[in-house]
Amino acid sequence: MQQVNLIPNPQIAIIFKGWADDWAKESDPSQKDTATKFHTVYRIAAELFLKGGAVELSLLNNLFEDCKQKLEHAHAMIKKIELALADDPQKAEAIIKKINTTAQDAAHVVRYLGEILKPSAK
Repeated sequence: MQQVNLIPNPQIAIIFKGWADDWAKESDPSQKDTATKFHTVYRIAAELFLKGGAVELSLLNNLFEDCKQKLEHAHAMIKKIELALADDPQKAEAIIKKINTTAQDAAHVVRYLGEILKPSAK
């Protein structure tokens, strides 16, 4: 497997740590459910970006694709929230704010990882 030397980036680490913390609220460590898997992956990603070092290129590519997917789904999720919570605009606004923050964070990660992955694509 091809590896890349990852330079520590606390900004990216904080984004992944936040996502790990969000998933931790829904996960059950005794189960191998989706929430536990995402919590684990994002926790590991946060540690990698905090410490830096040699990282499998495939892991970075998977994180890149995951963040791209977050961006692609954000708009559709916002539309669904607006429709589902039309009678509760305050709740809808709070959820939409969280979706937008996640999408902005994901966009930042996509840009950063895109720069790291560019040389390997050649």
